[in-house]
Amino acid sequence: MLRNDSEPRLLDEIDLALVDALQINPRASWTKLAQVLGLAPITLARRWQQLQDAGAAWVSVAHSNARAHGAIIELTCEPGTEMEVAARLAQLPYVSTVGITSGEYHVFANIVAPTLSTTTNVLLNGLPLRPHVIRMRSHVFGSLFGGMVWRLGVMNPSQTEQIRETAGPPPQEIRAFGPLDRALFLALSHDGRRPHTDLAEELGTTPHAVRRRLDRLLRNGDIAFRCDVARRLAGWHMLALLWLTVPDTDLRAVGKRLADWPETRMCAAVVSPTNLALIVNLRSFEHLEELLIRTARSFPSVSVTERRLILRQVKIYGRVVDEDGRCLQVIPADPWAAADLQSDI
Repeated sequence: MLRNDSEPRLLDEIDLALVDALQINPRASWTKLAQVLGLAPITLARRWQQLQDAGAAWVSVAHSNARAHGAIIELTCEPGTEMEVAARLAQLPYVSTVGITSGEYHVFANIVAPTLSTTTNVLLNGLPLRPHVIRMRSHVFGSLFGGMVWRLGVMNPSQTEQIRETAGPPPQEIRAFGPLDRALFLALSHDGRRPHTDLAEELGTTPHAVRRRLDRLLRNGDIAFRCDVARRLAGWHMLALLWLTVPDTDLRAVGKRLADWPETRMCAAVVSPTNLALIVNLRSFEHLEELLIRTARSFPSVSVTERRLILRQVKIYGRVVDEDGRCLQVIPADPWAAADLQSDI
């Protein structure tokens, strides 16, 4: 388990297997997980609670790749103000992810919004840029190819299939997100494993209504559960932000293939001088070199136009984190907050 030493200790094999199992099926019962992992349900529940309490792992909910909209912004800051700017951005509910990067742009952030018009409103009126931001550039995206849900890859194929759960056929009647859906989404953002009874009590409805609506959102592909982990504690010591130029005729095919790579944490088509953004987890600097060579060999027509190391993660999809990636504070990624934005900050 996690120790409180000055140097972070990697999670042990049981913890990694448990996290990977929950990445496959984030709401699986402890009984089901116990059958695959070979440990008692109470042991797994206790392990998970310890990971949560230490901020080392958590389950939340996100808009699915197809429903995601927003923008990536990059900011050049006055020297020494990078963390201050990043911390202010991290407090905004429509800013899902924030990091400090190498290069001429010091801070990057992902904005989540329900529509292009609300994305535009955030870019023009919703960002705390004064007084330390010197320059900003933005890259709007309309959907993601992948990376929203990812895996450690510890479980073998047989274990994976035992845990995996299919969502069933999509509903015949598709309804738009309503106030109850937003409240349910935000409640699950704090803890994606909360029982239906707890959710119903908070939302003032019945467990059956919660289950029915949650099943519908999942089957319709509106939302996806994700299990995240403090990256450095799982052996992922670095990240990189890459900007790729892809022939327009190949963009979707390349994006989908890159989204399936185990390192990928975000892959999105963007409107900018480059047309594909890629964020990847890395185990070492040599891993980055290997990934760039793999990209060149797999996609000869693709060029990596810019590359930046993400030196420090500040917020990971709704979680403000410390330098090792442990959760310090939950500020749910709330796309609807962008729609609520009224005036300049």
